[in-house]
Amino acid sequence: MPFELSAATAVLERTPETFRTLLAGLPTEWTETNEGGDSWSPFVIMGHLVHGERTDWIPRAKLILSQAPDRRFTPYDRFAQFEDSRGKSMAMLLDEFAQLRAANL
Repeated sequence: MPFELSAATAVLERTPETFRTLLAGLPTEWTETNEGGDSWSPFVIMGHLVHGERTDWIPRAKLILSQAPDRRFTPYDRFAQFEDSRGKSMAMLLDEFAQLRAANL
């Protein structure tokens, strides 16, 4: 299937509402529990997506599309959500993700 920006945008626009439908209003036993070890809970994953939306995917896309001779990615802190999400609720993360995604698109 050839890439079409409008089709990709349609999917990206729907992502925040999809997560909201899946996660909003669930008890913390469902959203803040992981499967043990180094696994991540839905809350941690949502925080990771918020962090990436804020700091990573648009800058990387711009860098990829640029014609700069030195196109190196800024290192991505894939654990930043543990600090960034502290004190936030799932509802707050869902709202933040929706706002950031809308602004990025």
